[in-house]
Amino acid sequence: FPPSHGLFPMRGALVTLLFISGVRSHGSVDQALLDEIKNNPHWNEQYIDTCSGDKIGEQAGLQCHIYRIFLYTVKVEVRSLEPFLIVRKEFIPTDYTDAFLEEIRKEELAIQTTVNQKTGKNAPSVCRNTNGAFLPHHRYGISSKIFRHIQQRFPSIDFRKAEQFQVLSYNSGGHYAPHFDYLDYASEEVASRCQWYREGGNRLMTFLFIMKTADKGGGTVFPRIATSVLPTKGDAIVWLNMEADNGKLQQSLHGA
Repeated sequence: FPPSHGLFPMRGALVTLLFISGVRSHGSVDQALLDEIKNNPHWNEQYIDTCSGDKIGEQAGLQCHIYRIFLYTVKVEVRSLEPFLIVRKEFIPTDYTDAFLEEIRKEELAIQTTVNQKTGKNAPSVCRNTNGAFLPHHRYGISSKIFRHIQQRFPSIDFRKAEQFQVLSYNSGGHYAPHFDYLDYASEEVASRCQWYREGGNRLMTFLFIMKTADKGGGTVFPRIATSVLPTKGDAIVWLNMEADNGKLQQSLHGA
């Protein structure tokens, strides 16, 4: 995103800010757990195969860029053009990630839920096995620093309109089956029950920040473009969830 003279106000669209604070593996994952994932109706062999390594779908014109803005080095991998998908390497400084993790240890991370499309309510689901919590942008001094760091480097977007930080931690066998961050509701009446949807609209794009390199696995897979990303500590993965007409971007399907 190039610098602009003003902030994109995000009217009718939200930005999702996710932080992966841990992906831990306590030895090898046993066969019973692998079979459970493979038998999960939300996963299939194609999705699982794409998870096996860092892959880039075959698209012409994909590039990597390294350049400087004053004293700041920018490293960008363009992973896809349709949908827009980039990786900002080493985006968050190590001292920021370490300080953030120290604060997160004070938080109680609960089992995460998914949104029921028919009711608009959150509920546990077999497609998701992870712990997490939502944090206000300025909960801690370090979270404020990270918020400003993000805003300064993506100046065309007004992150004050973004959702709260969502911190996620995956234990051994944790996963989130392929899904859309864009939310489909059964009706506008159901959607209106969600306060942040009423105030901000649907999810335009997702920023995923890696606060700790996974012990094993830890990739984000985009099966419809045959691409997976195995990020490391400090990386940021950024993608669009919404078409120009505010509809769902079908290629944004992803899992972890």
